Amino acid sequence: MTRGTSLLRIYAALAALVAGIWLAESVPQAVAVGAGCCAVVAAGWRRRAVVSLIGLMATAASCGVLVTTLRASPSPLQPLADRIPHCELTGRLIEHAGGLGSLVSADLVNCDGFAPGRDAGVVVVDPSEIDSGAIVNAAGWLIPLRIDDTFDEARRRLGAHTAFHVEEIEQRVAPRGLHALAADVRAGLDRGTAGMDPERAGLLSGLTTGDTTGMGGATEEQLRRAGLSHLVAVSGSNVAIVVGAAALMVSRLALWIRLVACGLALGLFVLVVGPEPSVLRAAVMGAVGLLALALGRRTEPLHAFGLALVVLLALRPGLVWSVGLHLSAAATAGIILFSGHVTRAMSGLPRFVSLPLAVTLAAQFAVAPVLVGTFGELSLVAPLANLLAVPAVAPATVLGLASAVAGTLVPPLGWLCARIAEPFVTWVLAVGRTTGGWSWASIDVPEAWAWALWALVIAAALGSQSRTLTAREDAVRGVSRLPTLTGGK
Repeated sequence: MTRGTSLLRIYAALAALVAGIWLAESVPQAVAVGAGCCAVVAAGWRRRAVVSLIGLMATAASCGVLVTTLRASPSPLQPLADRIPHCELTGRLIEHAGGLGSLVSADLVNCDGFAPGRDAGVVVVDPSEIDSGAIVNAAGWLIPLRIDDTFDEARRRLGAHTAFHVEEIEQRVAPRGLHALAADVRAGLDRGTAGMDPERAGLLSGLTTGDTTGMGGATEEQLRRAGLSHLVAVSGSNVAIVVGAAALMVSRLALWIRLVACGLALGLFVLVVGPEPSVLRAAVMGAVGLLALALGRRTEPLHAFGLALVVLLALRPGLVWSVGLHLSAAATAGIILFSGHVTRAMSGLPRFVSLPLAVTLAAQFAVAPVLVGTFGELSLVAPLANLLAVPAVAPATVLGLASAVAGTLVPPLGWLCARIAEPFVTWVLAVGRTTGGWSWASIDVPEAWAWALWALVIAAALGSQSRTLTAREDAVRGVSRLPTLTGGK
């Protein structure tokens, strides 16, 4: 199978999967199962490439319908919530979802005037400081998630059946296993940054784990206007640092041990920072890369990116509507597709200038349609701000991770790592505050322009791939002519 054919199959399956998730509310599950069975047969018919591709897409679309339907299965909590009863519940805190709240499994629910229920479903509570994996006791009111409310709809797509307005909540049993280790690492970073300026400590936590609760609202707004808010959205660079550090520590051991160590480090990092869309996308891409190494195969970035999105959306279909995933995916695709061409176009500049500037321009160009369509705004200073700030990000992130780990084992060493990181964090803050504070740092753009920007980005992507394929074909022709040119056979 050629590179172009494999890319076509991956992204056709991705498009069909997304379509299936979108259509899940209107397609009966039985129809999806029947179509999926027929599609599997068609996908396996290799004699007709077109029929096989259509079968693959139909299979992916059926999977999209099924996984979405299964995750949206009804819960006995939903009709109960219409009464808004006062309840006491015991359950496990599954995950934190940023401003949307925290998900708790309702293992035992006891509502006034109703029979107790077990394993009743998942409720969402307001953001809690209790660590994921802990068993909690809570008292409050069960509240339905409104259909016409975008905030509640986002909570539903996370997997919540109802909301729970907390009167009081307490930890009953501390997290165990990997959840406990992740909690220790987060606590280690808190100990390391204790005594630092709150804004600097908050930014260091943001760069390291994506936790921006310590940052002031004004600072976050300035970073956003400067086009630097992606720095505190943990993604591929953080994953690369974690996996690279793990690989370095076991570099002298057997390959399978190195792969296991990198996989464990990757999983622990996801537990530490939480399942944000950008984190999950980067983690799945990292897992695809590790699997390719285990199989002795080389995976190209576009293949790994497409496969990662297919796997991620099959496991968490609700992320189709996540703006965080849209931004992360667009930025990653832009870097893969355009950064090399932009770097070559700036060959006259020093490499330490052209490389980070090319990555910034490629990512900003690709996310422009998402930013305009969602927020109606574009940053004019993002290239300059990123060029100035990005060199300080890697050392700050590495030192932040070192502070988190060392703060767990040897607190004074964690404190020292955080203090060494402080000048780098100070520089990033200064760049963000200065460039984001300019009145013309960002401009309002009509949201309707997003369609034109999408057309421009897609055309550029197709052109980029066309040039890449042409260059590869020319290289192959050149190699095939070598025997003739050298007089060989």
